[in-house]
Amino acid sequence: QVAAPTTPRRLTHSPLRERGGGSPQKRGALLAAMPSRPPIEMGLYDPAKYSAAARGGGGGVIMAKEKVQEFSKTATETELKIIATGETLTIPVMTATTVWDIKELLSERLGVEPTSLQFFSKQGCYIREQKDSEEIRRNVTVKGIRSFERARMEYPHPLAIIGAGHIGLRQAMIFMKAKEFNFVIFDRKPKVGGAAWWDQANTTSKLQTELGVYHLNFDETLPPPKDDYPWPSRDALLEHFDEKAREYGIMPYIRFTTNVAEIAVHGSKENTTYDLTLQRADGSSDAEETFTTSGIMLYPGNLSVARRETYKGEESFGGIIAYGMFNEIDYNILRGVSVAIIGHGAFAVENVRTCLEYSAGQLYLVCRRKNLSCPRFVSWLANQSVTPVSAALFLNAMQPMYDLVGFDPWSYYAVQANAARTSCTLMQKARFGIGDVYFLAISWGKLEVIEDKLGVKRLSEGALHCGNGRRLEVGAVLKLLGFIGNFENDRLMKIKEMVGFWVNEDPKRYLVAEPISVMASNLGGTSFSPAAIAWAEQAMWFMHYPKDFFSKVLEQSYGLMPRHKTNGDDVPAYVVDARHGTQTMMIVNSMIPWLAQRSTIEVGIKATRMWTLHPIEKFIQYCKEDWDYYCNRLRKEGLSGPEFPYTLEVAGKYLKAYEAEHQAANERAAGGGAKAS
Repeated sequence: QVAAPTTPRRLTHSPLRERGGGSPQKRGALLAAMPSRPPIEMGLYDPAKYSAAARGGGGGVIMAKEKVQEFSKTATETELKIIATGETLTIPVMTATTVWDIKELLSERLGVEPTSLQFFSKQGCYIREQKDSEEIRRNVTVKGIRSFERARMEYPHPLAIIGAGHIGLRQAMIFMKAKEFNFVIFDRKPKVGGAAWWDQANTTSKLQTELGVYHLNFDETLPPPKDDYPWPSRDALLEHFDEKAREYGIMPYIRFTTNVAEIAVHGSKENTTYDLTLQRADGSSDAEETFTTSGIMLYPGNLSVARRETYKGEESFGGIIAYGMFNEIDYNILRGVSVAIIGHGAFAVENVRTCLEYSAGQLYLVCRRKNLSCPRFVSWLANQSVTPVSAALFLNAMQPMYDLVGFDPWSYYAVQANAARTSCTLMQKARFGIGDVYFLAISWGKLEVIEDKLGVKRLSEGALHCGNGRRLEVGAVLKLLGFIGNFENDRLMKIKEMVGFWVNEDPKRYLVAEPISVMASNLGGTSFSPAAIAWAEQAMWFMHYPKDFFSKVLEQSYGLMPRHKTNGDDVPAYVVDARHGTQTMMIVNSMIPWLAQRSTIEVGIKATRMWTLHPIEKFIQYCKEDWDYYCNRLRKEGLSGPEFPYTLEVAGKYLKAYEAEHQAANERAAGGGAKAS
């Protein structure tokens, strides 16, 4: 980037750097009164000469226009050299770039006050200090800093990462990439992988989104995975986490089967320390240990506690009643048994596929209201995007699959659209269940979706009774009622209020659990790795530069940082929604240029990985193969139904529509840039 002058120069000297410029008090007063750049009235022209009357538009005397001085925008370079160390930095500039412009650039880069810097250059046989308003010379010596690399906060104790799941491992990789090795990871489990895959998922669970945007090699410096199958199993993913943790040398930093039971906070602001009380999670010892850390990053998984409900008449049902998660049920016992699945979230959609694999009988999905479910191709369309896919295109791309089942996605409660259906916003409490088997099972007559606002009324022997009076003859009831947050995390971290992803305005107490819900007019993806790397880099930045949190995020956001407290009932403070998460990322990236730059790079990684591992032809082929596999199973049961709706031609139509949106977005951005310049 070229450092350009923020406004044309207007002063021939600076009162800040004049030798013998009065007493320290006088210089301090001048500094306080001096704007970062002189206002436009200071000497360049008289605004009155450019009034309507002067232009001839409102009568009166036409005044002669003064020629405005043009400043050279010729690109050149300036070499900066630090007096104390001899370190040099070459910066592209314009001829008219001023000393003050470069001071502000270094101030932003290094976190120092621009007025603490002094620039010197050789002029004839003398060395003189350059004034702030002067053009920056081509070779300049800098006084006031020791390096062009910003100094990190030095801590007396290691940093602590709690959780060795996806984000915890990513945090370790980000630290090691930045040559930060003073950290320890604590996890209750004896292996890496996290609660989502070890506890909540079943052994039959598969990744719902695509592997191209869900892996630990998600970094521009690392190669993509070798396997291109988009939807690996739970066990394959746990193996991937273990393999990468060993390959990248993370294992020595992890203390397994260790529970962090208590956290004591000492000090304030960037000098805070924390005493962790550690216990053995396997019960092998009652001994406790105190571990002192200089910063905490807690990654507890998303919603970790299953929402449970007992229905009237369960004792007389006589069949199978279970929660379809935590490996609570052996699905082999469902063979040939009619099943009622209660719920309509991602796990409920997942259980439809699992029941088909284990040849269950007729399936019913009972819900109070239908959530939008996402066909695999539509997830691919969002994840391969550079500029986000509009919610209108997202819904339109769903239409071929929804047409098979006779549902209109635009009519769902989650969709707020204009009458012409050209623009919409998605506001859904649950995240998308992603998969094609849900639609296949409905269109082939294997699954019936029952939407009943009254929900389940009661159970009786061999039957489930809906609130609307309908009776379902079933032999099994699987409860998939979603998850709620764990108040233990609020207690452990001493949370009164979340400010973004920080606890109680403490830049060194960081807590991220994937925000719940969908709130979007544009969708940039459906997967986890792009967010995980951004969260980990954000945590690292403020661990290294905690003062930025106070001076930039809190002070300069003017109260816009989202805040969240517990509702005192079923939502802990740390469980935030999608709007809270998006607003946090936008504000923080606007304050920290390095994080904004990384965000742009990571969008490129996302798109590149998707097209490398899942080009559209191969992806559609895998989708069709999976569809045909389940169709063949249902044919053996005497059922029939439609073929896979997304041919390459159909998919290509929506891809072209996205490419048109992308081009239009680029043109708008280019037009805005031209106007701004």
